[in-house]
Amino acid sequence: MGFGAQRFKALFIMLALGFSLLGLQLIRLQLWLGPELEARAIHQQAQALVLESPRGGIYDRNLASLTASQRQLVLAVFPTLVEDKGATARELAALFGQEPATFRSRLEKGQPFILAVNRVFPGLAVFDAGSFPGVLLLQRERRYGERALARHLIGYVRGDNGRGVAGLEQFYDPHLRGGQGLDLIAWVDANGNIIPGLGLQQLLRGEAGGGDLQLTIDARVQKIVEEVLDERARAGAAIVAQVRTGEILALASRPNYCQDRVKEYLDNTDACLLNRALRNYPPGSLFKIIVTAAALEEGLTRLDENFYCGGYVEVGTRLFRCHRFEQGGHGPLTLADSFAESCNPAFIVLAQRLGSAKLVNYAHRLGLGSAILGLPEEMKAHLTDEVAHGGDLANISLGQGSVLVTPLQVAQMTQAIANGGVLIPLQLIHKGPLTKGDVLEGKTVLSKGTVADLHTVFYRVVKDGTGTAAALSSWSSGGKTGTAETGFKDENGQAVSHAWFAGFAPLEAPLLSVVVLVEEGGGGGQVAAPIFHEILDRIIKEIPAAELNQN
Repeated sequence: MGFGAQRFKALFIMLALGFSLLGLQLIRLQLWLGPELEARAIHQQAQALVLESPRGGIYDRNLASLTASQRQLVLAVFPTLVEDKGATARELAALFGQEPATFRSRLEKGQPFILAVNRVFPGLAVFDAGSFPGVLLLQRERRYGERALARHLIGYVRGDNGRGVAGLEQFYDPHLRGGQGLDLIAWVDANGNIIPGLGLQQLLRGEAGGGDLQLTIDARVQKIVEEVLDERARAGAAIVAQVRTGEILALASRPNYCQDRVKEYLDNTDACLLNRALRNYPPGSLFKIIVTAAALEEGLTRLDENFYCGGYVEVGTRLFRCHRFEQGGHGPLTLADSFAESCNPAFIVLAQRLGSAKLVNYAHRLGLGSAILGLPEEMKAHLTDEVAHGGDLANISLGQGSVLVTPLQVAQMTQAIANGGVLIPLQLIHKGPLTKGDVLEGKTVLSKGTVADLHTVFYRVVKDGTGTAAALSSWSSGGKTGTAETGFKDENGQAVSHAWFAGFAPLEAPLLSVVVLVEEGGGGGQVAAPIFHEILDRIIKEIPAAELNQN
């Protein structure tokens, strides 16, 4: 074979190999990479705009929406479809009261965007009529409506990424993000023109109902609590729980805020974004419940034990006054009388008998000192384990000094006493992810005898003690007032105090427990007890007892 024939043969082999490799590549593109490349091509031809981020709803025990979601008008803008960017920018600027350059810059960037329409303008009609290609007037779901309830508990999401940043929205964010969302897709060709037959489409993402959260909250009870707080408390919190199950029916904090306008409140001096139901406060005379329960349970006292109040008691070098100091005290009275009148000396004596270790142990046993729901903003409270000086122990027995608790923890304590000494962890999730297991079992923390005595003195408080304003006309009730010193004085030189009331009703078969805190409100009997009365009075009148008793 000559040299020319060899060159021809080599060239033929190279061409054959080249065509073979090309054929294999075509087969690879068609069989293996075809679907992926097709998807990439379609993606390059689609412009997507998120109308509604995937997120589940938050509902009450009866599937009433707590966020009160409602429809909102928006303008969806696809810059690549806008024919006259200058005219469109001027029209948008006139509509929203801004400079045309602001919208012209956004249109030049080419990325789709949404403009929320907070009120109906006459000029919106031009977009609805299609006079400006690339700008569409649509409706989307606004997550938080004007009638949203339990706003501090639910929290809110960030508008830029749809992630929860407070309350349940933050704590259950991974679960809630498993809900359904809505995208607007514009199908365009290489020149940016709408593809005939495809055009604009709305695309649902996620599973319907997949990210929903159903709470134990009863929207009817929650609404009543919030309305009463709005009428009677500038700042504070209130909690209503079902006694036999530990289910929270209402949890409210004041002052209130709008969840979709959070930035407006950041500079407020009233700290309206704080959930006061989960914040720490000195309990004041509510801590006398712990002292009484511990002394009775340990066999260190009886309700008929006699004490004497001369208006004050001395412990070491410190003097502790009774609220009747100016009148010379209460004189001789029993433990039951002392509880009803919230007289200090008896409880200081009992605390000395108990010692700090036992006193703090019973506080923990009854639900104080530990987080209950585990929410990011929930405080754990503060209880000193060891008290070196008798004066400090006396201070603690009155709910002052180093003792700090949350209204939610007081609600847990009240539930256990109302429930015959059986503490059932307060719960909030009816259907959804649980962090404590599916079954929440009760734990006996007090004997029946001690609980019976506590029910007796709770009744005395409302019957003829410091909490008569909490008495109900149709149900029997019992509870305890608390007036907690803050250490501050007002402009008139008067001491500023937090007002508390914790109680339950009816006494014979407790159904509901209620805790009220009015921040810097004054006396518990004068301020918090009437709120307890108003909340329960409205609940009894407006909601059948059988429905309140359902689980």
